[in-house]
Amino acid sequence: MSNFKDTAAVLKSVMSNLMSSDNSVRTKAESTLNSEWLAAQPQTLLGSLAFLVHQDPDAQARAFASVLLRRIAFQGMPNADTKEDMRMVWSAVPQAVTLAVKSELLGALRDESDRGARHKLCDTISEVVNNEGENDWPELVSALYACAQDSSAQLRESAYRIFSSCAFLLTTQSSEAVNTAFIGAFQDSDAAVRLAALQAAVAYILANDPKPRLGLAPMVPHMLSVLEPLYRDRDETELVEALSALIEAADEAPKLFSAVLGSLITFATEIGKNSELENTTRQTAMELLVTLAEAAPGMCRKNAQFCQAIVPVCMEMMSGIEDSEDWYTTDVLEDSDNEENYVFGEQAMDRLAIALGGKQLLPTAFNYIPQMLASQEWSQRHAALMAISSIGEGCYKIMRSELQKILELIAPCFKDPHTRVRYAVCNCVGQMATDFAPQLQEKHHQLVLSNLIPAMDEAATPRVQAHAAAAMVNFAEEATKQVLDPYLDTLFERLLAMLSSPKRYVQEQAITTIATIADNAQAKFNKYYSTIMPMLLNVLAQASDKEHRLLRGKAIECATFIALAVGKETFKPDIARVVELLTHIQQSVTDADDPQASYLQSAWARLCKLMGADFAPILPVVMPPLIAAANQQPDFAILEDDEDPETSYSAEDGWEFASIGGQQVGIKTTALEEKCAAVELLVSYAKDLGVAFVPYAAEVLGILVPLFKFYFHEGVRAAAAAAVPPVLQSIKQAGDVAALRSVWASMCDKYISVLGNSDDDDTFTMQLFGSFADAVETVGEPSLGAEQMQSFVGVCVSQMNKYYQRMKAREAAREAEELDEDDEEQLVEEEMLEGLAIDEVARALHAMLATHGPAFVAMFQSVLPIAHMYLQEADPAARQWAICVFDDLVEYAGPASSQYASEFLKPIAHALRDTNAPDLRQAAAYGVGVMAQFGGDAYADFVVGAALPAMLESLASNDARSTENVYATENIIAAVAKVLRFFGGKLPDAKGLLQTWFWALPVCNDADEAPATYEYLVQVLSEQPDALLLSANGTGSGNDPRALKHLVSVVVEALAACSFAPELVQALVAIMQKTMASLDDSARASLWASVSPEHQRALQSKGYI
Repeated sequence: MSNFKDTAAVLKSVMSNLMSSDNSVRTKAESTLNSEWLAAQPQTLLGSLAFLVHQDPDAQARAFASVLLRRIAFQGMPNADTKEDMRMVWSAVPQAVTLAVKSELLGALRDESDRGARHKLCDTISEVVNNEGENDWPELVSALYACAQDSSAQLRESAYRIFSSCAFLLTTQSSEAVNTAFIGAFQDSDAAVRLAALQAAVAYILANDPKPRLGLAPMVPHMLSVLEPLYRDRDETELVEALSALIEAADEAPKLFSAVLGSLITFATEIGKNSELENTTRQTAMELLVTLAEAAPGMCRKNAQFCQAIVPVCMEMMSGIEDSEDWYTTDVLEDSDNEENYVFGEQAMDRLAIALGGKQLLPTAFNYIPQMLASQEWSQRHAALMAISSIGEGCYKIMRSELQKILELIAPCFKDPHTRVRYAVCNCVGQMATDFAPQLQEKHHQLVLSNLIPAMDEAATPRVQAHAAAAMVNFAEEATKQVLDPYLDTLFERLLAMLSSPKRYVQEQAITTIATIADNAQAKFNKYYSTIMPMLLNVLAQASDKEHRLLRGKAIECATFIALAVGKETFKPDIARVVELLTHIQQSVTDADDPQASYLQSAWARLCKLMGADFAPILPVVMPPLIAAANQQPDFAILEDDEDPETSYSAEDGWEFASIGGQQVGIKTTALEEKCAAVELLVSYAKDLGVAFVPYAAEVLGILVPLFKFYFHEGVRAAAAAAVPPVLQSIKQAGDVAALRSVWASMCDKYISVLGNSDDDDTFTMQLFGSFADAVETVGEPSLGAEQMQSFVGVCVSQMNKYYQRMKAREAAREAEELDEDDEEQLVEEEMLEGLAIDEVARALHAMLATHGPAFVAMFQSVLPIAHMYLQEADPAARQWAICVFDDLVEYAGPASSQYASEFLKPIAHALRDTNAPDLRQAAAYGVGVMAQFGGDAYADFVVGAALPAMLESLASNDARSTENVYATENIIAAVAKVLRFFGGKLPDAKGLLQTWFWALPVCNDADEAPATYEYLVQVLSEQPDALLLSANGTGSGNDPRALKHLVSVVVEALAACSFAPELVQALVAIMQKTMASLDDSARASLWASVSPEHQRALQSKGYI
């Protein structure tokens, strides 16, 4: 590349200026690089940079040239006007240039002597390979193999560094040869080579599919051999790198560590206990074990030493907390430093408990907790309390039965002489109030609050005082009004006193706690309204300086929570003033980090919920910033691996970084959370405002639909999917059919496109199909054209095919006995989530049939093959899905559905007799009912001859009313009513069937089936009362006491449990009253006494008696 020698010299002067500490010089150099080199002569730029990478005598210049080459080559061409121009620079320059660049890079790989420059060179070579693939650079693979065996340690290290970034280069080679090479490299005489080989081996493991990975297990013990010398030589930097690489492998392929788990526990816990090591080293070693516990809990549970070894180390780390004067005197509360060992220990215990459960972890933890609580060292007592609060969620099943004992164990800590311990017990109780709700609130409120409320009096120790109030928030959020009501006066007195504290964080917490208690108390908070609201309004009006922004945000939150609690009438005198103040505050928010912004967004939404349509005039103030927040784009940053993100991208500002391909890629997560919150609030406004939201509907929908593909944040995608139907509903409520069809037409194809590409995220698939179903039902017929319907059906079939293949893969794995406890747990979770997603696919098909009816029937032909496959499965859930789809077809297509019936009738008859699958039986029974109601005579022979006998068998079963069978039974009762009503003339013994049906009542669990069933009861009693009021064996006539008692019982149960239309309620109440009136006083009293007190109270509360 001698032809680039001259241009390289010129370029080097530009590069020197790029590294200048003078900002103006650096800016000018960046402009020169972009305009005179990148835009004008990209091929010369790449060639010159490659020349400098290899030929420049200065190591720093060579390293910087590598960095620039990597950054520039794989960015887009500047000023791209056409689609052809929208290429990476590397793709846009002539092939001769890229070949020359690669030649220089190979030369540099051979010749580079400086380690730092060599590392940058390896990153650049890796970037080229990852963008081109091995086939476009065959010389590299042979060069790397040669380097791996070279006598130069630098070359050997370089080969493995590149393999770690381009592991696919190894997956095409013989696994035996690769394993052998790695095992040799793990024993290399050079520590840097051993580390690079370990990192490459991990990348190689992750690049393989799960099954081939298992064959790599023999390599793992040799991988661990890399750790021992690093620990022995106290090379902590490289030890952390090695452990971090193993953490990646443990997360993705934990089973590979099964054979070495015992030795790994010993090694990692030895590092974790070693107080002479850096915190990062100790934490990374323990992180490896915690990751294994999360990735393979069953494997770790089987090792008896796992909990016994790791728990005491975590407890010891938690005891390493040090006292600090700053903790007591600070005016600003900040989260604990995550780099501290005690914080890591708390988090590790939390994660271990969730992963492993309480059966193993809890006994081990409580081997230490009581003695630590009795220790003379405050840090030990503190650690014990924090341990209890950390493990509660994961150990819930066992700890809940011991809750009284645990609370009695920790209650004395409220009077501990050390402030930090009293703080910790507040934290512990607050966390337990969340983890063990509502049991803790209902059964232990006296023990908890008799200690927690006095802690809110500790004005001399404001940290404890504030934390006690924070714990009260957790308690109140999960408490019933009945539990909290006796304590309201005392609580309010303490909280008012806290508002006078000299510590602003105490005032802020008091306001938050007041808001929570108001939300709980609702109307009972009216008595405190006149005291607290003027104080809050004063804060909003007066506390306008920067240091009081959070306080004012809390006041905004509290005032609007109280407004919701007390209701519109109580709040009415202050509405105008609150709106005025909030509007003024919103106009004053200019800084991106002003906390008032998020408080304002939520506060406006609460006021909207309270004010309803009266809120509409305020929308011009509220919506612009909300829409801007929902529309904001994520902030990214890309740094070199050796750059410190904290210098410009602080974690406190919400930046999170991950190392990818030799670079650090960062994203500002706080902005994503703000975006998610804004989209969720749009849902709230659309629901609460209805028609008043229409002026913003089109703009909001234009933002929402593209967010279906917002892969940076799952919550944003889910919120966007949830928001679309209520926005469409607002347009529908306005009565503008043309506008509704217009916005739907603009988004329908995009909706279907995303449905077809919802990747393997079953949670989002479920949400999106459910959203589509709601949207279709909102828009109504005809919401989709023929081509769109065909596309939608294709998407559904594709989705169900994917789930079918997964189901068969699980079956094969189980039959092959390949699964251990962890695998089975994971498969069960997958099945549950897939089941929910499948239900939403069925619901979307239901919505299409409900809105398009016969027009959609022709599309059903495409569904038949996959439905047939599901019908053949042993899994009841699979058959249930197919039967549910056919049920919908019959219901909405009517007699036209009979052309597809032959595929389904036999499986439905079989399902009706499946005593082991109540959900399947329920779907089949529902289908029989819709056949009778909508299917017409084509279904009569099947319903009467095959289905009815099977249903009567099920009704006669002794466990028909058991918890697991009750919904299937009630669907059968409802189906029999429809058979009687629509096929009565075809029944051989309609009178006998009517009696059987009557004595099978009530239907009071299935809210969908109850109304039609009781409408039929009213009809029969009106038209032929004696047919029901005969004795149970069908003899006698009228006023049979047992029949009358049963009639009253089933009517009372239904009225108590169900919500019916007013006309049906009136008819049922009349039946009850008429029946009771027909009896003498003694019989009436006896009959009413047979009604449970619970049902009597329910009827009275509803005003029926």
